[in-house]
Amino acid sequence: MTPAEARAEQEVIFSAGKGLGDALIQRDSIASAEMAGINFATSFAEFPLTSGLWQWWAQGSYSHLRLDHRGERQKQNVFELKPVLRWYPRARAEGFFGEAGVGAAYLSDKHFGDIELTTHGNFALHFAAGYRLHSGAVASLRYSHFSNAYTNTPNPGFDFASLNWHFNF
Repeated sequence: MTPAEARAEQEVIFSAGKGLGDALIQRDSIASAEMAGINFATSFAEFPLTSGLWQWWAQGSYSHLRLDHRGERQKQNVFELKPVLRWYPRARAEGFFGEAGVGAAYLSDKHFGDIELTTHGNFALHFAAGYRLHSGAVASLRYSHFSNAYTNTPNPGFDFASLNWHFNF
């Protein structure tokens, strides 16, 4: 199948997760933060190669985070737009997969917990692993990072992990 023959597949993805501590990329912890989100993704290219099936997706996302910090209820709204590369080790879109995406994000507040961002506009990065059943149902686990990628200082960024359920149509 050539990229032009690939059937455009779409997904609505529901996410639930938690903020992460300072063990990975971010400087301060938001481990007590809770996250809920919804994503819309559409595939636009597919490349079956000997190394497996590679798919390009365009994804738009909204996530809402909330956190009780020093007796104050804080919230953060995150809007993302990014291309996503998904890889299946098989020649078909089933079984285990890995994916990575990088794009742009807008964060509603520059202050969240102990983290003080320098800009509302940030880069969005995620890595995910998932499994697609023969029925088309998909579950994935995602690590997401947001920061200004040192385009401004400081660059504290923040991270969260989420469990996702994909509805395909």
